[in-house]
Amino acid sequence: MEQALLAVIAAAGKMGISCDELCAQAVGGLVSERYWSWADAQHAQGAVDEIDNAWTILVGRQTTIHGARALESGPDAELESAAG
Repeated sequence: MEQALLAVIAAAGKMGISCDELCAQAVGGLVSERYWSWADAQHAQGAVDEIDNAWTILVGRQTTIHGARALESGPDAELESAAG
């Protein structure tokens, strides 16, 4: 499952979608009881943690690979180049 989530976030960056915004919308949808009717409140916090962990892995990987350049250009640009 982690690989699937990493792939979706990286693909969003490649498509020019803000990965920060994508993750924020997903987390907001999971924690808001009225946002998505299909979201299961029992699993919401675990899902939020998975999104946070995936984001941390991708951003951390890019920072390690590209050093200061990742901090200058931001994570979305780095994810786009990683997915490409």
